[in-house]
Amino acid sequence: MYCLCLSLLLTACSSTAKIGQSWVDKDIHTKALHGVLVVAVAKTEEGRRAFEQEFTQALQQQGVHAVASYTIKGGTDLDKEDVIVMAAEAEVDTALVTLFAGRDHSEVLHSGRKYYAYAPVYGRDYYGRGRVYGVPYQVGQTSDFWSQHNSIHLEASLYAIKTEDLLWRASSGMQEQSDVAVMRPAFIKSFMQELAAQGLVN
Repeated sequence: MYCLCLSLLLTACSSTAKIGQSWVDKDIHTKALHGVLVVAVAKTEEGRRAFEQEFTQALQQQGVHAVASYTIKGGTDLDKEDVIVMAAEAEVDTALVTLFAGRDHSEVLHSGRKYYAYAPVYGRDYYGRGRVYGVPYQVGQTSDFWSQHNSIHLEASLYAIKTEDLLWRASSGMQEQSDVAVMRPAFIKSFMQELAAQGLVN
């Protein structure tokens, strides 16, 4: 159920992440769930630690008993059995697994623009009063141009440890850029907002 294939979790993105798709078990609020193990599938241990730490803190701030899995087992070589053992040690019964879900590449055409200034023209109105009129004239122009937009996507899934049932899942995407430190909180914020929308956090 947890196919924790090692993959790249964080590269770089813009400052806003948006949920694309989400799903929740309709009976989730009838289940007695106590605590969550936060797991980030990452290419590097540093990336895993940073993501788990920030996500765990965000959950804890909402009153959730959350434990970052890196505090129990380090490295990047994780499998389902590792998650089960770590959850037992942390005394939680769910696991929130986040992993890299792909990239999109697209090209966008931006239309050129014309720029104008206004030249004053002096004259008189119907009653003979002096007035100043502005006559526009073009002072510059930019041509149409193409730009490439790259977006990156992460997926977060909440599982019940005992039954391995999927309880909640959401995918989030954002424009890719070079600052990893900006990307992490943006993705976490989008997941937290979706968890709140489903009534899973305050």
